[in-house]
Amino acid sequence: MNSENNKKQDFVKEIFVLILLMGLIVVRFFPIGDDNTFIKCIGFIGVLVSLGDLYVDADKLYSSYDKFNIIRGLAYLLAIILAIILVLLLTEVIPIDSKWSDVFTLLALMISLPEKWYLNKIGKYITKGKR
Repeated sequence: MNSENNKKQDFVKEIFVLILLMGLIVVRFFPIGDDNTFIKCIGFIGVLVSLGDLYVDADKLYSSYDKFNIIRGLAYLLAIILAIILVLLLTEVIPIDSKWSDVFTLLALMISLPEKWYLNKIGKYITKGKR
């Protein structure tokens, strides 16, 4: 039964990420111009989605080993920092040019593609090799 719940949760998570990313792609093609701040922030939002996906998977795998909620605490701290950066980007306090937009896209790929490697490293740290 637990395995079936995990499969359902994984499916819902993957559908959510897929719909969110497809929505960002559609928004990108709206005729609002390339100088729009939200359009420039789409790459950064992709980084946030990738980190959120990594957090959900790490928490699901290692929450029983994480007695002091290290994963959750670091994720909350990182989320606060990234939310502040997003607000600064949206208010144009931090300017985004095409170079930074490309960097954000590559960061999102760097986080999401080797996810199993990151989960393995997180697991070794959290479980201290017990798993």
